[in-house]
Amino acid sequence: MTRWRRLSQLQQDLLLAAGAGLVWFGALQIINDSWLRPRNPMVSVVTGLFLVATIAFGRRRPRTTLIAVSILYPFVYATVGTGLAAQLGLSVFGQPKIADAALQSEIHLAPLLVAGYLAAANGVRRLVSGFFAMGSLAGLMIGLPTVVAIVLGHSNRAIMYGTRYQNLPSDLQSLYSYIDVSLFVFAEGLICGMVLLGADVYRRRKNLAVLEQRNAELVRLRAVEAERAAVAERTRIARDLHDVISHHVSAVVIRAQAADRVADQRPEVLREAIRWIIASGKEALSAMRETVRVLNTAQSGAELSTGSGGGTAPVPDLGDVARMGERLKAVGIDVAMVLPTRQQQLTTATELTAVRIIQEALTNVMVHAKATAARVTWQSGPQGELLTIDDNGSGGPPPVNVLETARRSESGRGNGLIGMRERATAVGGTLAVAAGPLGGWRVQAWLPPQS
Repeated sequence: MTRWRRLSQLQQDLLLAAGAGLVWFGALQIINDSWLRPRNPMVSVVTGLFLVATIAFGRRRPRTTLIAVSILYPFVYATVGTGLAAQLGLSVFGQPKIADAALQSEIHLAPLLVAGYLAAANGVRRLVSGFFAMGSLAGLMIGLPTVVAIVLGHSNRAIMYGTRYQNLPSDLQSLYSYIDVSLFVFAEGLICGMVLLGADVYRRRKNLAVLEQRNAELVRLRAVEAERAAVAERTRIARDLHDVISHHVSAVVIRAQAADRVADQRPEVLREAIRWIIASGKEALSAMRETVRVLNTAQSGAELSTGSGGGTAPVPDLGDVARMGERLKAVGIDVAMVLPTRQQQLTTATELTAVRIIQEALTNVMVHAKATAARVTWQSGPQGELLTIDDNGSGGPPPVNVLETARRSESGRGNGLIGMRERATAVGGTLAVAAGPLGGWRVQAWLPPQS
């Protein structure tokens, strides 16, 4: 079967036609030497030739083959079957009696059956296929006696045909007695059935092609969705790395710089800063390890989380938010926090997103604002979460459209504002940056309640 599928359609058709020809003519040769020998073997030869031609070209040229076989087959069959060919000097077809006119055997329907089936199975409309195939049979079984009657009724049989047809009736009614009505009805029904079968095969083939196309599209969309989920997960991991590590390391760097400036005059401050740096470094290392563990789990096929801070991400709580303020106080920034009264553990993606936005905003205050004071307000209610982070930084008010103009760079600058905006958008919220009442910036985020 694999070798067969590798062949072209023309090669397959030619091989099938050759096989049908070998079977047909081989069987005809066998029965010619037995009591099954037909009265006119040349009619069976004609049938075999048309059958082979129909199989060879029926799929590649279905409409042309249908019309050619429907017109030529009854004409050639009648010419050979009635002996008119012999009268024209074509003795190669033999000298049959005119009593052998019309259909000699049901098996001689084969070319019309195959032509009707192949035409309907390869896109020719059922009505067209049935009209030509069934009309061809009607012409063969009904039209032939009519033509013979007309010819014999207007000619001198003794001169034109000799003694062969002297006893043949020339009136149409008597010639119609050669028609087997039950055979005619059966043959027309059989041809109609083959046409309908071919049309059903064509419809099934079209449906299969549509299903294969849809399946290929689903496979492509599934691959795109998997890639999109992977990209979203990598983006989330990158945001977590940036938010968590940047916050801790920035605090460590600022505290170390401050301690270095007073190390000679106040060595006890240096020792206190070193102990604080050790603790903060361990906390940062633990957070980084947890984030890397999540990344490894996702890469090994665990559940991917496309949300912000959900899924397998490290889960912070309100205690982490309070510790963020303590870190800023340790580097000289007075932070006031108003947090909601609830259980320590945060359970929804919206709440986790709020923690990350506060964390990034405080990191920006610590690194970029040159502020000495900040205020964090987290208002929680049925309408969602409202976060407000103000500072008294000396850098002045933010530029107009600062969120729209923020761009990521290879140095990492710009990641903070973009990351906060992406986190808020991921859960259906909004983020705004404007001048604040303390003289610096105000970062305000609204996050909808999660159902």
